[in-house]
Amino acid sequence: MKKLFLPLMLLSGAATAASMECMVDTAAYDEWQLGYCSAMEFTFDNNTNLALWRITGLTKTVSQVIWSDATSGCAATALSCNKQIRPYQEHLGKATILYSDGTWEQVQATAHFETGF
Repeated sequence: MKKLFLPLMLLSGAATAASMECMVDTAAYDEWQLGYCSAMEFTFDNNTNLALWRITGLTKTVSQVIWSDATSGCAATALSCNKQIRPYQEHLGKATILYSDGTWEQVQATAHFETGF
């Protein structure tokens, strides 16, 4: 059984190398986080903040990136994306990575922040 599982996993594309990190730019010390980033700033307002997403862990040459959801509209040649986001909502950034060798994979990360408002 184990002999069949590994080849099937590799054929299905389940073994991925890339991942997505995000960060919400606040007045605090912000750090990149894998898959989900959350921040808190006590501005007591409902203003937007800049969220940043980046693709990491690439082991192949990238041909194109198709950004979607919260990161929709980012450049197809970019491995990172910045967007203004509203507080108290989850903003899912997704990317489909098309590699030069004809393979592809998808990565995603969710950005969220609160203001104390």
